[in-house]
Amino acid sequence: MLTADRYIGKQIISTTIFAVLILSGVFLLGNIFKEARPLFVGKHPSAYLILEFIFSVLPFSLMFTIPFSFLAAVMLVFGRLSADNELVGMRMAGRSLPRIALPVFASAILLSGFCYWLNVKIAPEAKGNVKDLLIQAVKEDPNKFLDPGVVQTQLDDKRIYVQAREGDILYGVHIHDIGDESTAYGEKLYTYAESAHLDIDITKGQLQLKLQDATIETVSKDGIHTPITVSAINPVIFDFSLEKKKRIKASWMTNTEITQHLQDHPNLKPEKVTEFKNQITHRQSYSLACIAFALVGVPLGMSSRRKESSSGFALSIAIGLGYFLFHIFANQVDADSEDLATILYWMPNFLALLLGIYLFRRASRK
Repeated sequence: MLTADRYIGKQIISTTIFAVLILSGVFLLGNIFKEARPLFVGKHPSAYLILEFIFSVLPFSLMFTIPFSFLAAVMLVFGRLSADNELVGMRMAGRSLPRIALPVFASAILLSGFCYWLNVKIAPEAKGNVKDLLIQAVKEDPNKFLDPGVVQTQLDDKRIYVQAREGDILYGVHIHDIGDESTAYGEKLYTYAESAHLDIDITKGQLQLKLQDATIETVSKDGIHTPITVSAINPVIFDFSLEKKKRIKASWMTNTEITQHLQDHPNLKPEKVTEFKNQITHRQSYSLACIAFALVGVPLGMSSRRKESSSGFALSIAIGLGYFLFHIFANQVDADSEDLATILYWMPNFLALLLGIYLFRRASRK
């Protein structure tokens, strides 16, 4: 049986790694177009910066690709074992289905431990590092930040468009100041200037524009635009100093940093405390996805080949997507209490446990 354990375990791990490489490649391409697009505006950044960006995005992609790849691997391996009647031979030798699936559960526990490490430490640090890399790209070549004909979106609170440029003189400058989540990212201020002089202060880490013949429109809460015309104004439009205070965001902080932050700030608003604690609960429950998929993947993989149909495989894909979508839905719900959020996050694991027990018992009788 140890030979069979090594055989099954090797097949599961190798297939999982192969699937992770494929899915992570697709995931990385999507994130490169989404997050790293500002890196490729104007002159290309250094190859080192691009590689550093890829390795920063990789931990975040592995959070999603490892569980789904593991589910696909379990389905494929046990589907083939069932089709070749190898499972029948093992069971005729007196081995129960849970014993045959022991290498799967051992692999699931190891992968869940790895995913937990990614979720609570590596991925949050990588998310914050991605923003720093975009700042470093601007620091390498500040001039490319305001290339004409491109809507600049590197800033969280601004959108900038320049119609034409001659050296440090910009023409047709549009600056949109936008709000945050509390204002539904509505426009707060709009500035248009016929021309502007770009001044780059490397020591302070700032890009400054000296606007000429500018029109400023303030936007009230009621959506009323009030225009103001000024002959000259000198705003700081971008601070690319890496030494500035880092933004406090739960998804960018490790579990240790979240716990320390809550201890250091006992007077936080209750909704902020709930947000930080919910982030910890989400990471803990999500890390067990591989174990949940092992419970449902083994019996469904067997039944999909035994019945000569793809219904079991399609059902497993639906279960995997449902698991991820349930967590996405739980993240979008504004839970008023920590207990409600805990129930929402742990519900997919609980349902997978019940479904897995039922499918294992049904498969063992056959």
